[in-house]
Amino acid sequence: MKKLTLILALAQAAVFAQTGLLGGKTGLHQQDANTLGFFHFRLGTGGTIATDNWGYTRGALFTDQYGRTQELDVWDARMEKGRIDGALAGNFNFAFGLRDDLDIGVSLPIYYDHAKDYSGEAIRAHMGKGGLGDLQFYAKYRTPHFFGPDYMKTAAVVDLTVPTGWRGVGIRPRHAWFLDNEGGPTYAYTANSVMLGLTGVVSVDYNKKGVPLVWNSSLGLMIGFGDASNTLVYSTGVNLEINDYIQPFLEFSGEMRFGNDAYPFSPITDPMVLTPGINVKIPFFNIDFAAGIDIGIGNLVDGYDRKDAMDNCKDFQIKFKGETGYRASYCYVAQPLIAGIAKLTWTFGFDGDDDNDGVKNRKDKCPETFPPIVVDEDGCGIDTDEDKVFDGLDKCPDTPKGVAVDSVGCPLDTDEDTVPDYKDLCPETPKGVKVDSVGCPLDTDEDTVPDYKDQCPETPKGVKVDSVGCPLDSDKDGVFDGPDKCPDTPEGVAVDADGCPLDTDKDGVPDYRDKCPNTLPGIQVNKRGCPLRRKEDLDYLKKGIQFEFDSAKLLKSSYPTLDDIIALLEKIPEVKLEVQGHTDIVGTEDYNQKLSEDRAHSVTDYMESKGIAADRLRAIGFGTRMPLADNVTDEGRAKNRRVELIPFGYYTEGDGTVAAPSDSLLNDSTAVPPPTKSEVKPESKPEVKVKLKANAEKKVRSASKAGLKRLKNMRDRAEKAVVEMKSEAAAAAKPAETPKPVETPKPAETAPAKASAPAPAEKPAQ
Repeated sequence: MKKLTLILALAQAAVFAQTGLLGGKTGLHQQDANTLGFFHFRLGTGGTIATDNWGYTRGALFTDQYGRTQELDVWDARMEKGRIDGALAGNFNFAFGLRDDLDIGVSLPIYYDHAKDYSGEAIRAHMGKGGLGDLQFYAKYRTPHFFGPDYMKTAAVVDLTVPTGWRGVGIRPRHAWFLDNEGGPTYAYTANSVMLGLTGVVSVDYNKKGVPLVWNSSLGLMIGFGDASNTLVYSTGVNLEINDYIQPFLEFSGEMRFGNDAYPFSPITDPMVLTPGINVKIPFFNIDFAAGIDIGIGNLVDGYDRKDAMDNCKDFQIKFKGETGYRASYCYVAQPLIAGIAKLTWTFGFDGDDDNDGVKNRKDKCPETFPPIVVDEDGCGIDTDEDKVFDGLDKCPDTPKGVAVDSVGCPLDTDEDTVPDYKDLCPETPKGVKVDSVGCPLDTDEDTVPDYKDQCPETPKGVKVDSVGCPLDSDKDGVFDGPDKCPDTPEGVAVDADGCPLDTDKDGVPDYRDKCPNTLPGIQVNKRGCPLRRKEDLDYLKKGIQFEFDSAKLLKSSYPTLDDIIALLEKIPEVKLEVQGHTDIVGTEDYNQKLSEDRAHSVTDYMESKGIAADRLRAIGFGTRMPLADNVTDEGRAKNRRVELIPFGYYTEGDGTVAAPSDSLLNDSTAVPPPTKSEVKPESKPEVKVKLKANAEKKVRSASKAGLKRLKNMRDRAEKAVVEMKSEAAAAAKPAETPKPVETPKPAETAPAKASAPAPAEKPAQ
């Protein structure tokens, strides 16, 4: 009973704030960036108390040096009353303001573990005994305001901890860095090593923005010079300043070891604490008292389930070595599940005038109103025009009431046009634009297009202009009628800077008439833009790529075609090729997608096996997403089951040289599919291939069966014309060709319809 009374008395007399909380005025575990001020002092004491034997070891168990497992809290029937096990930790701290922005301080911890077991081994081993902790020196420097809002402060803290703590006594290590890095004995009250701490602190006082809230946050390192564990130390806290006397707060803090060779990295096992509490201020005496409850986050996981608590016990075995040489082992516990915590600080100093505002510190209710701020008798800033900028700092002291102002008290001018927002009829004028007296952009030619947007600022009065103030564009190709070198370009055709239709593959046939827009560089074409030689025509060659029924395995009949494509790629080494697989809608979406991908990869795999570099090939499966025809008829489905060959990675300049890469349909194999027709807006300019595909899809899907038949006839006539023109070109080119005779196309090559048809045994599905 006497011991219990002593424990409670000590808890009231030496309540503890954890090492690292060195008597700050805010909260319990959080640090703030404020300093004391020159020649000011602070004395403090604080501590925690827990009456939970599970706060010593996991499951309150330990194994003595004889291999016996014992419990630290056992009811002794021979005692008249029960016993309370308790753990205490406290410190006394002192700080001194060396300069307005620099504090130095010292803290001396005191610890006490009150524990007993049935056999008395714990007592004999001095496990249940008090002692001093490691002496800690620190310096806090409030850094100049380099960045962030004016209501934010930052500070840097350096800690030096000397191993003055008692060894061989106590049970629970008070800090994560006390754990021996080499797996040797761990002491409850000392790191047994010099420790260096480096911490950054941020404080944000939202009171200056009209919100009664202060937020503090810190992050630091404790670095050991012996066998102690290097540890990350963190804290954050939110403080609600209801009035000058009461401030509820909520904190989250903890310690986290890293680089420890003896114990696993486990943030949830190390100290992690949630602390709700309240701070009470007695301003006249400069006394602060704070109290709260520490809730061990890691302990909440297992609670008081001994089986769960002991699951990974073997990974966190602490070796105890007592003063008498007694040895024991037990599982590491970072903190009790619940602990009471409190602190008391007293700040004092010479009654000077720290902020030099003419009001002594004792009477100054606003101790940080520095000149040139004009203050009242209480030392608080005067704000004549009530714009929340104090007189002296206010460069516009007569601002009308209610007008929003900037940091120097002048009316806001968001668009920086010299007309303040409260007078500005056009408050979003771009920066640098000339405006009139009401803040609106000038329009010299009065065409309703302001000068800064007007690309034709001298348009005669009354002439109709477009959105950029220039005369109309008759063919609507984006090039004004004056400089348009091709003024009759059909509507909707993409053009270059001169207003002439684009020719992406530079084959002399504009894209909108080019039936083969992917012609490779240097290939001779006919007037439709298609290669004269079929072995150089990717659109023709792709028809010869066939697969076994419902499979990605290539038919042997496909190999000559693929060899022709490979020869073409070898002839033009700057070209890269995208192989696309497409299916009809028969079967599931997932099945069709995979089949299309597998077939595309079968083609690229074959090409790679023949020596084409992998970085020149790209295989993509589109499944059913890009049909060329309807999926209602067999004919339509047959068209949709196909392989597309799309060159990419090049374009040709006017002189025929190959220039920097451009991309094809997709940037890479993981990109999303091209936009559907509903996603492509009229004013957008997608790549030519995407536009042609979208237009074809729109036309085919909306066509009737009769329309589809007409399309087929047109395609057949086009193919026939290609064959005729190829023969004519070959005959005309004979005198210029080398002595080697021109290769006569094989029957399979002159029958594209047969080569492109699906295998007879193949079902309509694929």
